[in-house]
Amino acid sequence: MNKKYLSLFLVLVLLVSVFAGCTKSEQKPANSQQGADDTQYMKSDELKTIITENKSEYVIFDVRKKADYDTEHVKGAISADMDSIVTNNDNGPAKTNIETALAENDVKGKKVVLLCYSGKRYAAAATELLKAAGVEASNIYTLEGGYKGWTYTDLLEK
Repeated sequence: MNKKYLSLFLVLVLLVSVFAGCTKSEQKPANSQQGADDTQYMKSDELKTIITENKSEYVIFDVRKKADYDTEHVKGAISADMDSIVTNNDNGPAKTNIETALAENDVKGKKVVLLCYSGKRYAAAATELLKAAGVEASNIYTLEGGYKGWTYTDLLEK
């Protein structure tokens, strides 16, 4: 009788292992620059270097609301308001969204840095639109911590 239970137990363990292995997602290393959703993050000091050295291979899109951009934004950033897209609000101005910013700015072969409030929701939506527009995912970066994480007040414009 013990052999019967032992065999049943081993079969059960094998089945659980197989199913668990099929659903396990790949883990990123702890020191990875990518988030759980494969978002690539850029640190503030890296963006500061890009701005101060006028690196032309980068385009910086500020995906916060246009009103917030107009109040204050990082030097060289282009307004690419994502609010109406993220909130599904059709009343937002169509000329300030990421699609218009893409049409007005050549990003082909360039790296795109996204600035949003916290580096999450608006940047994630903008990333999906950029990828749909043909921008390689490896060329899209989000400022770590978003606009809240930007500490270089000397590089702000009003």
